Amino acid sequence: MKKLGAIILSLAMLLSMGACGNTATSSKANSDAAAGSAAASAAVSAASAAVGGKPLKIGISVPNLTNVFFVQIKQGIEKSLKGPNDSAVIMDATGDQNKQMNDVADMINQGCNVIGLSPINSDGVRATLEACKAAGVPVIAFNVGVKNPELVASTIVSDNEKSGHMCAQALAKAIGGKGNVVEITFSTTTTCFARQKGFEDEIKANYPDIKILQSKDVEKATADYSQPIMVDFINGYPNLDGVFTINDPTARGAISALKEAGKINHVKVVSVDGSDEGKGFIRAGEMVASAAQDPLGIGRTTVETAYKVLAGEKVEAKVIMPMSIIDASNVGK
Repeated sequence: MKKLGAIILSLAMLLSMGACGNTATSSKANSDAAAGSAAASAAVSAASAAVGGKPLKIGISVPNLTNVFFVQIKQGIEKSLKGPNDSAVIMDATGDQNKQMNDVADMINQGCNVIGLSPINSDGVRATLEACKAAGVPVIAFNVGVKNPELVASTIVSDNEKSGHMCAQALAKAIGGKGNVVEITFSTTTTCFARQKGFEDEIKANYPDIKILQSKDVEKATADYSQPIMVDFINGYPNLDGVFTINDPTARGAISALKEAGKINHVKVVSVDGSDEGKGFIRAGEMVASAAQDPLGIGRTTVETAYKVLAGEKVEAKVIMPMSIIDASNVGK
């Protein structure tokens, strides 16, 4: 098994270098991956047959366990394990794509027979997915989708585009249907791109008097990276009325900047997650609304899907989890 892990790690590094190199190198890596596709698929089938009846050992890679949302997903996963010998190996990638790749290789080395992955980068994760495929270990993408869904057994995500629409509606109501707004985004993941798209589509379709002045991506979707962006927005746009943030941790950074500038009562903030932290901001009057996900449900569904995959059962290619809006009217509930 240690030898297998070493092979997987080497393969992952090779594929990663191919993805980041010049066009010729990338093309060769893609060609090699395509050439081995049939053999890798056969390996997955053989592995599934071989593990029949064995306990589930699921490897879970999350982007950042400082985000309470992922802590709740972790709890949902742990609570959903069925047998006394079933287990979960949960690793925190700390927002580092290379660490996430190495963590997944380590999980396979530890004997994980299914991988659950919330990608840091929906496109850049391909090398990791190819390595799992070559090792015969099926992958379930959760919370964030991948650009190559054919490389995963199932994708479990919230209705993220709808969440953007809900945030736009809440923000428009808070600012009276007119004004200047900005966006703090993280478009390297399909999830956050969908949220941004939903927000912008809703504004453009229904609120002609609201102008989106600027959108800017955070390097990592945390408060440390969103706060300086919000400072720049405050300095650049003195007549700002609202801000859409990609999740509750980025909202925390925006709120801190607005409080320091003395503008928290004027500039309205909306976000996505519906975390306990986000609810606290709403109760304090520092945030208008947060579109709520179901992290426990995402964790539970990931494990339920893993059991089916391990048993060789057919699973849904994509599972969409419902969302709802939390604001001052229902935060107490």
